[in-house]
Amino acid sequence: MPRRPLPPPEQFTRADVARLVFGLLMIPLGVLILVRTLSIAVTLPGILVGVAFVAFGLYRLWLGWTRYRQYREKRGGAR
Repeated sequence: MPRRPLPPPEQFTRADVARLVFGLLMIPLGVLILVRTLSIAVTLPGILVGVAFVAFGLYRLWLGWTRYRQYREKRGGAR
């Protein structure tokens, strides 16, 4: 089944802002997990969790920024 793109959002809500903030928080948390894992004991689960936090945080930021850009374009440009 082919994926269809989501329509542009009708409004940019507080939930969207919260997703962006949590994405911003996940990146340093993932880096912290990686640093602690590599400095104390190098373990595969610790490395995977750290990398997953960083990657998911970056994905959330990318997705949130993309949706915000779509919202601005739909409204007719910058505020």
